[in-house]
Amino acid sequence: MIINYLEKLFVTSDAATMMQEMEVQHPAAKLLVLASQMQEREIGDGSNYVIVIAGELLKQASGLLDLGLHPSEVIKGYMKASEEAIKALDGSC
Repeated sequence: MIINYLEKLFVTSDAATMMQEMEVQHPAAKLLVLASQMQEREIGDGSNYVIVIAGELLKQASGLLDLGLHPSEVIKGYMKASEEAIKALDGSC
């Protein structure tokens, strides 16, 4: 249930609708909103998955930063993991 800035009440389980109606200030959260909207536009579904996986990636990155890793090291690690995941997916087809 969401009440938007016009005080209109929305009751929905659709993540894309929720994301559209929220006023987000935090830069990382804005990226999640944009990713959700892009997924909805391109595929028409799966915005819940985008939000969950991106949120978990951010949570794990936060833990790595707490351990003292530099943000650029975290980014390099995620890029390498992305490349490996794409290779694995391409090999399975």
